[in-house]
Amino acid sequence: MSIISKVGRHSAKVRVLNGLIHAVLILGALTMVYPFLLMLSSSLKSNVDSVKLSLLPKYLYDDTALFQKYLESRYNEESSRLADNYAGRWLSFSEAELPELPDPALCKDWQEFIRSRPQGVYDYYVAEHYGRGVYPLNQRRMRKLLRAENHNNLTEFNRKYNTGAQSWEQIVVEEKDILGRNYVSTATGYLGRFRAFKKDIEERHRNYINLDGAFVQMELAPAFSGDLDSLNAALGTDFNSWQDIFLAERCPTPEDPLRGYWLHYVREALNIHHLSLEPSAGNAFQAMLRQKYTGIGMLNSTWHTAYRDFSEVAVPDDIPDSGALVEDLTYFVENLAAPEDLRVRNIGNEFRDWLRAKYGIIGRLHQNWRAGYPEWTAILLWETAFVGNLGQNKDWELFARSSGLAWAELLPTAQTDYHSFLGKIYTGQGGKIDLAALNRDLGTRFTSLEEIVPPPRVPENTKQAALWYRFIKEKAQGRQLKLVVNEASRQAWQSFLQKRYQTIDALNQAWQLAPDSFDAIPLPVQQIEYLIFKDNRAAIRKEFVVRNYAMVLDQMFNDARSLRNTAIYTLLSILLAITVNPLAAYALSRFKPRLSYQIIMLFMLTMAFPAMVMGIPNFLMLKRLNLLNTFWALVLPAAADGYFIFLLKGFFDSLPRELYESASLDGAGEFRLFWQFTLYLSKPILAVIALGAFNAAYRNFLFAFIVCQDQSMWTLMVHIYELMQRASLSVGYAALVIAAIPTLAVFIFFQNIIIKGIVVPMEK
Repeated sequence: MSIISKVGRHSAKVRVLNGLIHAVLILGALTMVYPFLLMLSSSLKSNVDSVKLSLLPKYLYDDTALFQKYLESRYNEESSRLADNYAGRWLSFSEAELPELPDPALCKDWQEFIRSRPQGVYDYYVAEHYGRGVYPLNQRRMRKLLRAENHNNLTEFNRKYNTGAQSWEQIVVEEKDILGRNYVSTATGYLGRFRAFKKDIEERHRNYINLDGAFVQMELAPAFSGDLDSLNAALGTDFNSWQDIFLAERCPTPEDPLRGYWLHYVREALNIHHLSLEPSAGNAFQAMLRQKYTGIGMLNSTWHTAYRDFSEVAVPDDIPDSGALVEDLTYFVENLAAPEDLRVRNIGNEFRDWLRAKYGIIGRLHQNWRAGYPEWTAILLWETAFVGNLGQNKDWELFARSSGLAWAELLPTAQTDYHSFLGKIYTGQGGKIDLAALNRDLGTRFTSLEEIVPPPRVPENTKQAALWYRFIKEKAQGRQLKLVVNEASRQAWQSFLQKRYQTIDALNQAWQLAPDSFDAIPLPVQQIEYLIFKDNRAAIRKEFVVRNYAMVLDQMFNDARSLRNTAIYTLLSILLAITVNPLAAYALSRFKPRLSYQIIMLFMLTMAFPAMVMGIPNFLMLKRLNLLNTFWALVLPAAADGYFIFLLKGFFDSLPRELYESASLDGAGEFRLFWQFTLYLSKPILAVIALGAFNAAYRNFLFAFIVCQDQSMWTLMVHIYELMQRASLSVGYAALVIAAIPTLAVFIFFQNIIIKGIVVPMEK
């Protein structure tokens, strides 16, 4: 039966009322759907974009956002590794950008170089092999491989590798600091199995180490607080960017300002497997061994060798992973080796030597590579100062203070310098700003310093505008400025550069974008990673869409006890709900005891208290009955429900009395009346009771967590809670989305039964 009659639908007031009701209902639905869509969107994100609330993750349609997520996963969420490979450029993954001038020829040379000189396991990390609260691609691949090799038997795995893992999720390798002096790889045991996996990994999953950037990050950047200008001033150098500083293969000459930093890094910090010694160091090495070991027999016993005399001991070419030899060699490097005998194995130097051998002269390389900007129109204008290149940054600041003033903005960070600037012009007592003089001159009404903020754009007042221009030209720092980027500002920027440099080659040379020698070519990390990204973009995007859900499903199905427990729990709850509650309601409806309404009221009073008010009494009672960690502990406290009994009694009361009287005259007993007549006619309301029992059992977390603390009895909600304690926030959202699917499916497929169970009794 419709709420609004056919006659009422012709009334304008009724139509307006009907429209308002539907508008309110739709608005209410949106307030429910919007948070769910936000949660669904967040379940597809990671740490780099989880703080950006949006209904559609940006990486699904924006390559820059996808590149940031790719780098985050590629560097195993270790921003320090990113800083090593992009020294002085990016400190966080959210700052990463696509290269302005991608060069396929450069990447082709890199691939050819790698094929010609295979690298060892100390020269690269495995990309995407661990993360914070997520299972990246190669971690899942490694774990799947181990499962297959050990027939999905954790006991067999533990016996084979002499480990004590309690679950497959505990099997994780985290290679965090390959360059560290104390890092050791091994070819045995479980770590040896990972090493074999690492050797066989595809080229796209190899994250090569940039020793040049690591040298900058470990030695130079901390010494000069990350300020390249300070380094140039102190050392008398003219580096244009941090990427121009390389870790030389040989120790710099005594006149080189980087010699001390080179020696400290090589002797004290760098992993011994990235070093080698010249044969000329052999005599000093033998002398050290003679002093340490009383005889050649002791050395042979310690090193497991068979030398006849110390004179036969040579500096090793191949350094083992660990052992006494490595310890002795490390001590020699740290304390006794001559600086000229030390050598660094740097993939950047190897690449530069390979390019020199291939092209011969730098001009041939320029003909093949797309070095620098090809034309003026290719030069983009940045909103803020470009921190990666001093030449570009200086030109940007010069433009912002001259012809770019029309598009310049002052950032709030300039307030302190702005106050200092005004204090020198309107000097008052104690060196503070004379507010009266300032207000009188500028026509303002400031009453305190806090009210004085630098105007973001040029003021309309002539005097204030002159003061604004003067501050930008004389005092403002580059990082305090911002430019509005549009077609006009871009053209002005390109015209400014064209007047300044005349030719595009002169600009590329000034900005050091086109190397003037092979020794000036940095390791092209961004180009290499962009090539991998470009060639595998679809697979990378798909990985980020499914990764969080893959982790949740892996947890659920590989430890399926929670699914089994939840299925048993819900089935028992439904069975008891459609058995106990109908019996109680039938007795109240059929026999109508004198206190039936008082009994119903008593049942309804249980709804006035939160469920967990009875949590402690129920727990104590179940403990005394020795029912904890059993299904009975889950289902018995909720077997009878006051609300269900109330609904059922109302439905039973609506059934015709004549039906029972005629059936009784035909000889039907009470059990038959209940089973064949009452329950048969009550299918709609019983469906509602069953669905209610299912929802209550399925979503039950806190009570299930209290009475079933044994992990073997965890339900799905408890298992998800445990997962969220060690998983990332986005994985937690993915778990909640998956957990919501059964209840959503139940509502979609059984909504007609739910409506009938609620509306039909009301109509009757």
